[in-house]
Amino acid sequence: MAEQAAHTRYVRGSNPRAATNVLMEFIEKIKEFISKYHLISSGEKILIGVSGGPDSMALLFALNSLKDEYKLQLTSCYVDHKLRKESKDEAIFVSRVSKDLDIPFVLKELNVDAIKKGKTLEEAARICRYKALEEARRESNGDKIAVAHHLDDQVETILMRILRGTSIKGLKGIPIKNGVIIRPLRNVWREEILNFCRENNIPYLIDRSNLSPVFTRNRIRLELIPLLQDYNPKVKEALLRLSSQAEEVDIFLENIEKNLLEGCTKSSCEAFIPLSLLQGLPEILRIRVVIKLLNELSPKPYMVNTKAYNMILELINKSTGRAFNLPGGGIAYRDPDGIRIISTIPSLNEYKLNIPGVTFIYEMNKRFIIDTISVENLPSKLPDSPYTFYLDFDKIKMPIFLRAPKEGDRFCPLGLDGKSKKLQDIMVDRKVPKEYRGMYPLIVDSKGDIICIPEYTISERVKITENTRRVLVISIEENER
Repeated sequence: MAEQAAHTRYVRGSNPRAATNVLMEFIEKIKEFISKYHLISSGEKILIGVSGGPDSMALLFALNSLKDEYKLQLTSCYVDHKLRKESKDEAIFVSRVSKDLDIPFVLKELNVDAIKKGKTLEEAARICRYKALEEARRESNGDKIAVAHHLDDQVETILMRILRGTSIKGLKGIPIKNGVIIRPLRNVWREEILNFCRENNIPYLIDRSNLSPVFTRNRIRLELIPLLQDYNPKVKEALLRLSSQAEEVDIFLENIEKNLLEGCTKSSCEAFIPLSLLQGLPEILRIRVVIKLLNELSPKPYMVNTKAYNMILELINKSTGRAFNLPGGGIAYRDPDGIRIISTIPSLNEYKLNIPGVTFIYEMNKRFIIDTISVENLPSKLPDSPYTFYLDFDKIKMPIFLRAPKEGDRFCPLGLDGKSKKLQDIMVDRKVPKEYRGMYPLIVDSKGDIICIPEYTISERVKITENTRRVLVISIEENER
């Protein structure tokens, strides 16, 4: 079995709730923390990640002592990364302790090497671990996953992020809760945990890999923090204050970010950021807005990085039609009024457009508003807008449709005296990215002739003349979010 700490004896059937004042003080501190952050509700099913070390064993015993009060259903889960020969014995240890506490036990075995490509061993193990815990939670019909991060973990995480380079958001460190994951020990120090285990005869194991200088976190804990404490004995507390202030600043910026995002338009696969919004923002807000949209749209959010952000910025100064393939998939391209980010190119269905009325095109996150008016009601000067078009109603074979381009399509743009051009050539001239051309919307009549290309122009054939009596008005708007 893995090397055990000095205090690892376990009395079968012992009741931690009947132990010392240390127990009661520790449990009360955990209870207050749970209540303050609404981590647990009465009657919930909690899956506890238990490695066998002092932190997770303290969490297991603490939640077990609160089981009756909160009417909890607990399950312990050991995740075997298959990276150390001791892990099999650790799993047996956790299963035996869980059985003595009458808590169901689950074992999850991993293959970390399968996803290690491009990642550190620590990162790959963490991703696998949380995936396994989530799988175990679903299988046990659990409500939450409790893990044993504490204040020392928080300090180490903040330092590690500072060393690697981080943002205000990164300085927040480990969240107290993140979706279904909760961290009830995030308000206690490692020393308090060890004291709790020692005074209450709670068994635990020592993972030798936690003492290895190979891992960055271990070097920070064993070497860097003691060195910093020589300069400032209260450096841990100072880092926690910095983290707390960063969290307050982040909440403030998040509220501004939310308002700014209202100025963008977004569907499940596409977002549009107006140039006016990007150009007028301070860097700290610009990067938050862009990264937020990239994270929501990217097929591989974990690959969203500074490179992707810089690509978006570069497009601001590029000409219309320029495009970049983004890290992790998707494209970003410059249209006349802003930057469009597309995660996947959706297929565009054919729609019959309501006349008069509104037709919602959800793939485009747009609505087409169409009406007919008499020529006498036309404004004296037609607005020059790529989103509103005026056509001679009587020159159009009704009904009309919105569809994607087809091979061989030709179009007679307004101003070319009726000369037609291949649609493909028009797309190239307009610098529409080739990835987007297959779903670029066209408005056609019942004969299939293109009468309007949204955001471009109408056909010469349907323009308004002195003989026009009725006018078809087509307006395009973004769907309200």
